[in-house]
Amino acid sequence: ALTEALVDSLALTEALVDSLALTEAEVDSLALTEALVDSLALTEALVDSLALTEALVDSLALTEAEVDSDALTEALVDSLALTEALVDSLPLTDAEVDSLALTEAEVDSDALTDALVDSLALTEALVDSLALTEAEVDSLALTDAE
Repeated sequence: ALTEALVDSLALTEALVDSLALTEAEVDSLALTEALVDSLALTEALVDSLALTEALVDSLALTEAEVDSDALTEALVDSLALTEALVDSLPLTDAEVDSLALTEAEVDSDALTDALVDSLALTEALVDSLALTEAEVDSLALTDAE
């Protein structure tokens, strides 16, 4: 009976050892499960990191768009400045038009001067013609006196 009890005890001990072996496997399995959970957490962190990276890339794209927008705004401001300069130059153009009007008046004045010179020449010719006429009159008077 003692032997049977001893055999039973050995059988229980073996069962306990087998149970412990299963427990070690379970511990290993739990460790693997924990590692898997940690891996999943890392994967989720990686996914979050990728989402943040994508958000950063999108943010950079927006920043580039803002830079492009700023460049366009600066170009628009420059264009407005050029337009203002053009508007400012328009009164100068009006002044140039006024200057051209003065030039036309000068041309008209020159034409009047030329006409006056021609008129003086005609007047001198008329005076000369009158002088000849006086000579003719004198000649006629001499002829009459003879």
